[in-house]
Amino acid sequence: MTAKRLLCAGGLCLLLSGMRDPFQPPRDTCLTGQLANWRFHGVVAGEQSIGILRDDSGRWRRVVEGETLPTGWRVIAVNEHGIRITLGERCTPAEWRWKREGDQDEKMDSQRRVLQFADRLRTDTKPGDADGG
Repeated sequence: MTAKRLLCAGGLCLLLSGMRDPFQPPRDTCLTGQLANWRFHGVVAGEQSIGILRDDSGRWRRVVEGETLPTGWRVIAVNEHGIRITLGERCTPAEWRWKREGDQDEKMDSQRRVLQFADRLRTDTKPGDADGG
């Protein structure tokens, strides 16, 4: 009977001491699971560059270097190629970088430039023309 009481008291102490359930995944205190859902869409260049981000809930955010995001991440650098943040000292990875993603419009514009260049190469020139022979 005494052994049962000691075992029950020990189990109760473990439950009350905050020991986590070993079958549940550990808490994500750094919120690294949200990183893949954030997107960098561009930058507004000026005296201080302003990065344009979309967070995991779809909300647009303007961020500058040194700003702390609602998740606790701190913006280290903002430039036209991407944004670098630090997640925290005990987080893995300690830093993260979002690179700028291209848009359909940019792809379309670059294809249009290539086609225009190709059209210029294909034009027939005559020996008396400025471009030709």
